[in-house]
Amino acid sequence: MKRASALTAVLASAALLAAGCGSSHQATTLPGLTAAKRARIQAVARQTARADGDAHPSSITVFASGRHEANVAAGAGTGVIGSQPVYLVVIRGHFVCSGCSGPAGSTPPTGDVITLVLDRTTLRNLDFGIGGNAHTSMLGPGLPLRLP
Repeated sequence: MKRASALTAVLASAALLAAGCGSSHQATTLPGLTAAKRARIQAVARQTARADGDAHPSSITVFASGRHEANVAAGAGTGVIGSQPVYLVVIRGHFVCSGCSGPAGSTPPTGDVITLVLDRTTLRNLDFGIGGNAHTSMLGPGLPLRLP
């Protein structure tokens, strides 16, 4: 029976993907995301991208998640313990974090992706990352934000 259940699950997942219901599907809204919060997230994302060297990022996408899952998706290893409701903001472009600290003489971190983990209620920035990728498929559909 377990083998049949696993096969059924695989076939159901394949059917959802074929129907366009997979992780590449875009959300039209997210839990707790008001128009005011959406505008604030857009402003923070644009300001962050500009401060890190790319005034015209190629995309900004927001995901609703728990803090642990958001940090794992952002590439922070095992993430941060806890289920605090957050938004993961993924900004794609070409970035150099000249404001990041490191050992004397080290070069600043660079990457094609900046991730911000924001508290879902206050939008306070909890976590920041810069690197080469974010693995958001486990978070479900993301909400793309308008670019300038």
